[in-house]
Amino acid sequence: MFGRLGDFTYRHRRVIPLAALVLTLVLLGLSGPFGGQLSSGGFSVPGSQSQRASDLLTKHFGAATTQLLLVYQSPAADAASSSVQTRVDRSFSRLAQRPQVASVLDYTNTGQSVFIGGSGHDTFAVVNLKLSQTEATNQLASLESYITAPKGLRMWVTGAPAINALYNTGLEQQLKRAELIALPVSLVLLLIVFGSVVAALLPLVIAGLAVPAALGLISLIAARFGMSIFVTNVATIIGLGLAIDYSLFFVKRFREELTHSEVQVAVRAATASAGKAVAISGTAVAVGLSSLTLFPASALRSMGVGGVVVVGCTLLFALTALPALLALLGRRVNSLSVRRSLHRASRPTDHHSSFWGWVADRVMRHPVAIAIPTAAVLLAAGTPFLSLRLSTGSSVYEIPAGPARTGYALLNFSFPQAGGVDDMNLVLNYAHPLGGRLSATQEHQLGAYLARVQALPGVQGIDGVLKAPPGENQAAYLRLLLLPAGQRPAGINRYIAGNIAGPIAQFEIANSFGPDSAQGAALVHRLRTLAGPPGAQPLLAGGAAESVDFINAFAQTIPWAVLLVVAVTMLVLFLTFGSVVLPVKAVLMSMISISAAFGAMVWIFQQGHLSNILGFTAPGSITATDPVLMFAIMFGLSMDYEVFLLTRIRERYLETGDNRRAVQEGLAATGGVISSAALIMITVFSAFALGHVLDIQILGVGMAIAVAVDATLVRGIMVPALMRILGELNWWAPSGVKALVARLGFYEDRRPGTTREATAPQG
Repeated sequence: MFGRLGDFTYRHRRVIPLAALVLTLVLLGLSGPFGGQLSSGGFSVPGSQSQRASDLLTKHFGAATTQLLLVYQSPAADAASSSVQTRVDRSFSRLAQRPQVASVLDYTNTGQSVFIGGSGHDTFAVVNLKLSQTEATNQLASLESYITAPKGLRMWVTGAPAINALYNTGLEQQLKRAELIALPVSLVLLLIVFGSVVAALLPLVIAGLAVPAALGLISLIAARFGMSIFVTNVATIIGLGLAIDYSLFFVKRFREELTHSEVQVAVRAATASAGKAVAISGTAVAVGLSSLTLFPASALRSMGVGGVVVVGCTLLFALTALPALLALLGRRVNSLSVRRSLHRASRPTDHHSSFWGWVADRVMRHPVAIAIPTAAVLLAAGTPFLSLRLSTGSSVYEIPAGPARTGYALLNFSFPQAGGVDDMNLVLNYAHPLGGRLSATQEHQLGAYLARVQALPGVQGIDGVLKAPPGENQAAYLRLLLLPAGQRPAGINRYIAGNIAGPIAQFEIANSFGPDSAQGAALVHRLRTLAGPPGAQPLLAGGAAESVDFINAFAQTIPWAVLLVVAVTMLVLFLTFGSVVLPVKAVLMSMISISAAFGAMVWIFQQGHLSNILGFTAPGSITATDPVLMFAIMFGLSMDYEVFLLTRIRERYLETGDNRRAVQEGLAATGGVISSAALIMITVFSAFALGHVLDIQILGVGMAIAVAVDATLVRGIMVPALMRILGELNWWAPSGVKALVARLGFYEDRRPGTTREATAPQG
């Protein structure tokens, strides 16, 4: 099949590259007028208690509001004084008149001490907007233009829209910085590997087609389905790495074949061998990323969809445009040599004098003595992962540096009585409509229930319908609450309507815990196990509740995601190599290399080692999406080197019938190109670590470490050592099953001893 694909690309070598360029330009062109916007958030779990509570609030109290938070700091401990509060009110007076603003709450119009910081220096105001988070983020600059910095006070604008804007800016800067570093360094490394400018440019050409095409297609998808703002960086990381990786394997094999074949034969042979390995590897990467779609949170699903899109685009261009370009170039692929004598790739049996030939020889001689200590080192490197603590990324330290982060930090640390920026939303869903009032019995029962809530550790206060509005007598207000709306003042009715609607009564629970803290999660569990007042079902929303629901759903989904990736990958490898043993070994080796990378991730980012070098503050946890995203990407990428190595080993085994010789010569022939590809991949991943968005730093560093470990200790030592120990068992499968798979045409089954020239791969 792949041999025929090579013939096809050769016949249409002039049309295919042009068609690839047109397709990329069309997708980019369409993404402008028809593309959608990437959004933040997406970590709520459909059907969870927090989502049901949020849906009820939206249904009965109108569209969900987004909050801007204005934080002020006075040089003196006089934040509650009329002088300071007058300047505070004046600073947002124009903003309060804008049609996008529903209300503004602060110390002046509520009289609540929650708006004054513990030191007396700080105060804040809550601006409730009639906008979604995405709309508020897009209009942030316009909204800020109506805010005036008060004289003598420091001021910060924070809240979800401001923090989202920080992420947008940080991700864009990080992407540009990574591209400016990764592309030129990759070109230099490719020049060193190939020794030719033309050959070195080909991987970057494929990356230049695949990544923009994928981003254009992702933008079109975003117009119909929500896509996370992290998709762009994740897709670029994957696209650049895969495009360079696959092109390197392909071009290397083409040049090798070109030393003893005509151009058409070389294109066919390279497509049949390297093209097949690329297709299998891409399938493994796509399967890994598709596992993200099993998670209920839309942010993870969107990253899975975006990842599969970029893998698909990379495979499309690597298997069509690349061989067509090689067919056009022919022997000119070696043009513009940077060496006097261009290195000519040789036959696999001529690699014994290389470094990897030396490694292969030593591994074949002492497989057990080498494998045991190497495995011990890898397993030890993974031990920090045992202390992993997951979070939903709401920590102050995970926000990019900027004014919004400063304001967010001040709220969290100076206003513990307000629960930082995350009051919990308690929703009481009564069996019948309340009619805009409470009976005396309901008041009593509700008061008793809220007293039990107030007694829970960490609860600082409760705002809701039982609490009189500012300036009203509490006892008089409770008497008014018993009356029908027609017998109450209009102002009281408006206040009650903001707390009771239909069968719903809503309350805000101020607490002293952060939304992503263990104490916040414990409070959520206590509140959910506390029996509500008779006839009412209590539901909890807010950051802490959403975090608990996300982590629970995440933990329930992980086993299925891992099972999907492992099962499908093993099936693909079995169909490719006709062996039961090799897929099991490949999966185990990938797990070991990924565990080592996970250990490094926890050691560096959760525990804070190297924080000074990488420029971050350790949050004490890892965002739950990071390890699962790393697993989805790295499991597939680890198969990249495994498939390339095993493809060459299998070729040599089918020719010689000697397992030891096949393993030795396969490693000797591929070790150099695998290590070269890994070095470039490490460069690409590391470039994304140079920024201020912690999640992207974690992915960049973690995947760079994973690739370094996988390409050297795992594929270069552990895999050949185990294959040497297993011997002929490597190729075992039940004869009936093996014959069936062979008839399906997924792999060749040439007789040992047949020459390669006589049995060129047929796909």
